[in-house]
Amino acid sequence: MLSRKELFLHWEIADMNRTIAYTVAATLAVAVVLQALFGNPDTGMFAFPVNAAVLLVVVGGLFVLNREAGGSRFVAALASGRAAVTVIVLTALCCLPVALWPAIEFQRSWIFDAVMLLTLAVLLLATLRYRGTMRLRFRLNHAGLFIFVAALFFGSADMQRLRAAVDLGESTDVAYDEQGSPHSLGYTVTLESFEADFYDNNQPEEFRAVVSVDGRSRMLRVNHPWRKSWRQDIYLAGYDTAAGSESRYCVLEIVVQPWKYAALAGVLMLLAGSVAMIWGGRQRVNKKEADK
Repeated sequence: MLSRKELFLHWEIADMNRTIAYTVAATLAVAVVLQALFGNPDTGMFAFPVNAAVLLVVVGGLFVLNREAGGSRFVAALASGRAAVTVIVLTALCCLPVALWPAIEFQRSWIFDAVMLLTLAVLLLATLRYRGTMRLRFRLNHAGLFIFVAALFFGSADMQRLRAAVDLGESTDVAYDEQGSPHSLGYTVTLESFEADFYDNNQPEEFRAVVSVDGRSRMLRVNHPWRKSWRQDIYLAGYDTAAGSESRYCVLEIVVQPWKYAALAGVLMLLAGSVAMIWGGRQRVNKKEADK
């Protein structure tokens, strides 16, 4: 026979599980209906400032929810470890179609968006409500993960990968996205020179190009971009492989990532929290050994 306290605890756990299950089911049901009615949403609709406004609404709404209904079973359930495990499993499941069937672009679906919003809600509520030991470490880890996920999720609408083929000695102020649509760069980029080195078996060892923008010149190499601004990098993506070192053009890739430093801040917070957790664990071990 279970004691009254054990029965109460069992009932509390069962009630929390039901709350989490109902919340997840309702969220996914709404997402499935939206997916069936409208298909994948146009990410361009959520570009800045819309994504920033939605993020502020989400964060502000969760703060108000925690302040006004922090004692409710619903909020307690969303901030629980069981909810965290649930959203981790859902996120892993959502990553499967992204990895296995990239053509369907599941990461652009309403269902994927719903899971990400639910994940952010769980992370932020857990950060706000935690009152246990090692608060700094816990909050660094959870807040860092929240910022990282939010930056990737909301920043995806502002991210652009554009390519432009530029002839040697020529200039362009237009690049093209994956669909072939032209985009104005807002500046003119000129290809000044190109060089390539090859191994004895004629495989490329390195290729590099000098490009200039507004009178400033930089040498580009593979994986060594020109950080033109805080939000934009210019990469050397390709050349005429048939012509080799005599290539008369290069392919430049312009990557626009306005939210990359927010994501970096989240990663640094995660690292700080992990270091603090390891350091704290060593201190506890040393204290136990000293007490023996």
